[in-house]
Amino acid sequence: MSLRRLVLRRIVAGVVAIWAVLSLVFAMFTMTRDYRLGSLLASASRGPDYDPEAVAEVREQYLAERGLDRPLHEQYVDWMTNMFTLQWGESYHTGAEAFPTVMRATLRTASYVIPALGLALLAGLLVGVAVATTDRTIGDRTTRGATYLTFGLPNFWIGVMVVAAIGTVFLRYEPAFSIRRDPPTIESYQLPFAYEYVLPTLLVTSTLLAGMVSYSRAYSLQYVSTDRAKQIRAKGGGRLAVARHVLRNAAIPLVSLAFAETLALLAIAVFVLEALFGIDGLGLLFYNAVWTRDLPVLMGGTMVIVATGVVGNVLQDLAYSVLDPRVDTGAR
Repeated sequence: MSLRRLVLRRIVAGVVAIWAVLSLVFAMFTMTRDYRLGSLLASASRGPDYDPEAVAEVREQYLAERGLDRPLHEQYVDWMTNMFTLQWGESYHTGAEAFPTVMRATLRTASYVIPALGLALLAGLLVGVAVATTDRTIGDRTTRGATYLTFGLPNFWIGVMVVAAIGTVFLRYEPAFSIRRDPPTIESYQLPFAYEYVLPTLLVTSTLLAGMVSYSRAYSLQYVSTDRAKQIRAKGGGRLAVARHVLRNAAIPLVSLAFAETLALLAIAVFVLEALFGIDGLGLLFYNAVWTRDLPVLMGGTMVIVATGVVGNVLQDLAYSVLDPRVDTGAR
């Protein structure tokens, strides 16, 4: 099988995965209790002027505005068609177009996730290889201890401590922050540049760095004592020459780790960081969409996350061939 056919198969499998995940989200949305509707009906039922017909009218209007008063199979076909044609409609919560809203939030999240991924991958490879070539030294033990410590420290807690320490001395600001109770959504902060871009990048880097260092050291140790490494040393090659050989071989499995960590980051860390610091990105948008049962934004955000995984898998296959032409795609 050629590399082109392999990539095509990845894309087809990715489309099927997107369809399956969107179907699951749609099923969870339509087959679970609508707490937003319940809240509205409870509010309409309070007071001495309770009118059953008015409450029923509130219910009918709510369902009609969202197209939920039609047969379920019609809703499903329309939603899946609109999602794959990128006609996501308007947000139920804000009334804004869902597609540009999700894209803006995705770019905002990418503005600190991508630089953090690059920094973590570069620093993790360099530190891991350097430590592996000096195995069983004080530096090696210190680095391993720092790595295990970083694994155990929650990055959002570090962020809060940094904001508390620096903000009281250097960068004072008044955040435009509010949490609404009905629905319980979080509005974004108005932050200085250091808080809005630099701090999230560093926190995400710290989240990824421990894993990168640990894995790069483990993979590098497999190649430090190989015959090829010994041959390089015998020919007079120094630590840098050995490190180049080790880095070339250890980088391949780390490509897979980098994409896996990115997906985990989108699923967990981004949601926590953006909700905590009020960053107007995909995590915060997704959080608010869940609480407001904003199906266009919810399914759009889900599609972006799954599509990121599909693109990551394709790039991973391409990166394998670039990093090491010996990787067999079936064409050789």
